Amino acid sequence: MRQDGRDGRDGRDGQLRAGPVAETSIWLGSTVSTVLTVLTVLSSPVRLSAQGLVHEPFPVRLIFTGDINLGTRTLPEGLPPDSGRGLFAQVDSLLKGDLVVGNFEGVLSDSGESAKCAPKSNTCYAFATPTWLAPRLREAGFTHLNLANNHANDYGLDARHGTEAILGELGLVPYGPLDEVAITPVMRDGRYMLVGIVGFTTYPHAYNLLDLPGSAAIVAQVRPLVDVLVVTFHGGKEGAAAVRTPAGPEFLAGEPRGNLRRWARQVIDAGADAVVGHGPHVLRGVEFYRGRPVFYSLGNFVTFRGFNLEGPLGLTTALALDLDSTGGFVAARMPALRQLPDSGTGPDPAHRATLLLRRITRLDFPRTGARFADDGTLTAP
Repeated sequence: MRQDGRDGRDGRDGQLRAGPVAETSIWLGSTVSTVLTVLTVLSSPVRLSAQGLVHEPFPVRLIFTGDINLGTRTLPEGLPPDSGRGLFAQVDSLLKGDLVVGNFEGVLSDSGESAKCAPKSNTCYAFATPTWLAPRLREAGFTHLNLANNHANDYGLDARHGTEAILGELGLVPYGPLDEVAITPVMRDGRYMLVGIVGFTTYPHAYNLLDLPGSAAIVAQVRPLVDVLVVTFHGGKEGAAAVRTPAGPEFLAGEPRGNLRRWARQVIDAGADAVVGHGPHVLRGVEFYRGRPVFYSLGNFVTFRGFNLEGPLGLTTALALDLDSTGGFVAARMPALRQLPDSGTGPDPAHRATLLLRRITRLDFPRTGARFADDGTLTAP
């Protein structure tokens, strides 16, 4: 389990800073079959109290984005110009919150070959982002990067561990590998609270959303340790035709990708305050279950090369989620953004993402779906 320190807003740019990391372990109970790793940053509750900080939860704003790939050395013209400094230039103002969380697709690697894909395959992708592009993530405002996805192991276990190390050196928190979750102290005005994030996908290197009882058990065990708990997932079928959220199991080329509606309800029943998804490469609808929001897919956020951006595949958003001190829903906004090939992501004056979200939410969740205003603000039904 990762536990890192975020000292609130530092007074200069409103962003959060991580301190040095030390590693320990805890046992979470008989329903969890492993010891979870804990990374602590000057910041266990005992140490925070010793600094004079009071555990007194307060409202938080959490920012979430979909898939991020800064470029890959494995494709022709796969790297962005100007060292990628323009990729987030039009949207970094949206990446400001107590935590800013994205889904990182691929590994950070300057060398090596992947055994994932057959030679000259046109349907399999292995992404290797050069390490010199990694600082763009910190500069954009991210604090946490999800590695519970289908590309985190593209170059094997050593490359994934290297990716975790590089992100950690930049002060970012990678989460998602099996037996690790992120628990982040957020501090403000002499007070602190703990925000937990657990990542799931359908692959053995992470918590498996195909295992519904196991998913619920993990969430139930983490719940007492934190004040706010958000569960993220990478699942579902992919492509332009995947904007609808089916009521049953999903598959991609015969591979099971989850019964996402049923799974989301189970993790909320187990204690999640919100569920945030990605994986289909398109936006999907938003519903509320027991007052808790479920965002079924945030789409492609910044994916420089190797991702189709035509039609709905190029529509995206940066979710701003406001929760109260107990994790209760307060407000959310999903501004309409559009990603164009070779030019990064920016605002969409035509509001196509909002129109799409409104339409598919009404179709898929007529009774439980969110209600969207023209500016992307959403409310419970």
